[in-house]
Amino acid sequence: MRFKINNRTWEIIELSKEEMDKEYPSEGDGEVYGLCDYTNQKICIWKDLHQEQKRQTLIHELTHCYIGCYMSFEDMTWHIDVICNLVANSHDIIHEIVKDYFAKKK
Repeated sequence: MRFKINNRTWEIIELSKEEMDKEYPSEGDGEVYGLCDYTNQKICIWKDLHQEQKRQTLIHELTHCYIGCYMSFEDMTWHIDVICNLVANSHDIIHEIVKDYFAKKK
């Protein structure tokens, strides 16, 4: 599914664990259920995740997308009010994309 954030077109794709590991070799420890590919403007998530885990992963990756499109990573200080503003400003946008994504999958 394609969507826009800050006039940039992104795509959500689902990949198998093997496809994701091949396309995006993980760095560090632990399982990676999804990722935000800023270069290619893609959100990738495991296709075999349980529905609720997939939803949480998509919200997580869309938050990375939102931060990358609207905020600077340089000299970022995570004061509590910055976090609250991020959540307040991004909530409707992110949740609308998630709602549309899962509605189109039915």
